[in-house]
Amino acid sequence: MEQDIAILISSFPEAGLDGTLVAVNNFIATIIDSSGNNIHIAVSDICAVAVEGTFDFKLKPIRKSVGECSCTEDPITNVAKSMIGEMNSIAVCNILLPGIIIDVGEGIIIMSIEGMGGDDTAAISSCKIGAFGLTEEPNINLKGKFHQFKKS
Repeated sequence: MEQDIAILISSFPEAGLDGTLVAVNNFIATIIDSSGNNIHIAVSDICAVAVEGTFDFKLKPIRKSVGECSCTEDPITNVAKSMIGEMNSIAVCNILLPGIIIDVGEGIIIMSIEGMGGDDTAAISSCKIGAFGLTEEPNINLKGKFHQFKKS
């Protein structure tokens, strides 16, 4: 089934990839962009996928992780699960996504995205999440603890 999507990838978050998802085979997602180019993306590089409307599939149940990112996936999943239904923001791959957490499954957090309009949603990889609750302009004191490090 083809679906128009926007994809955020960790190797090039500035790319703003969007197009039509045409296949996912052998851990490679293939989209066709608006110029007709085939773009092949390693599934492991995908931080988030956004679509217009709502997702129409069931998430896998949450279970204890044993994979590559198990040390962060379980704690992030538990935090996200405690925030279902709440307005929040998620920092993922150098992007801040504000919205409401709708559901949490194995390795995936589903969020209704604010500012995209309507019922737009995103599936976010829990392995790629850096933080919850940041604002657009975090209060960062650059003269704080890092002042002692000098450029070489």
